[in-house]
Amino acid sequence: MKAKTILITGASSGIGRATALHLAQLGFKVYAGVRKESDANSLKDEASELLQPIFVDVADHTSILAAAQTISKETDGSLYGLINNAGLSLNGPLEMVSYADIQRIIQVNVVGLLAMTQAVMPLIRKSRGRIVNISSGHGLLAVPDKSVYAASKFAVQAISDSLRVELRPFSVSVSNIVVGKVETAVLGKIMADRELMLSSAPADIVDLYAPLIEYFDREIKNIPGIPAMNVAKVIAHALMIEKPKEQYLIGPGTKKMKILAKLPTKLRDNMFYKTVYKS
Repeated sequence: MKAKTILITGASSGIGRATALHLAQLGFKVYAGVRKESDANSLKDEASELLQPIFVDVADHTSILAAAQTISKETDGSLYGLINNAGLSLNGPLEMVSYADIQRIIQVNVVGLLAMTQAVMPLIRKSRGRIVNISSGHGLLAVPDKSVYAASKFAVQAISDSLRVELRPFSVSVSNIVVGKVETAVLGKIMADRELMLSSAPADIVDLYAPLIEYFDREIKNIPGIPAMNVAKVIAHALMIEKPKEQYLIGPGTKKMKILAKLPTKLRDNMFYKTVYKS
């Protein structure tokens, strides 16, 4: 993989960090997107010279353009792969999710992904490279308690589907990695943000949605997670194989969600309702 250059966003922790380190070990030149100096230093301490932290905040268009310009200058205008990994998650009934949080999730998960992809598109096109978008099972099947997050991940799937044909004349492949529960420090932050949201909501509203909240809290605790490195290996496969798949399912629940998504809508809705409220 010598001379193959990759940009990955959200590389400070979790899937992004594991993938950045793994790709550098495989011989890729990796631009690892971070927002903090401490995260950049931590990556440099653990990786070889093939990994180069780059400051990029996908919620800031100026930051995106600056990172793209730096990579273009340092690679002679060529980038083999973009991994759109940066993302946010906040789960809860829509009535409890603040407008600011809705904006923040859509800005990072959708607008940021689009802007980052657009900024490096000429570089990817020049190298006939690859785009790998990190999605979720909630991008295949929208369930109660996940309306905002599911909306953002359905958008990621739509973007991948559109770009796959749009970029086909230039021999650029687009793959969507559908990820289930991953055991990382990020999961702890997601749970902490959920607790803060619930504690900030009016008590009477929390009571209204108590069965839904309690059901999904039990579910997330009971589902076993997978190591971030498992996902990193799938991402590397999508970058290295001659003909990558359009979609990869990895982690608990993803295959089940894909099957459930094919059921008739009324049947599926009734199943969810009875499972959550009649259990």
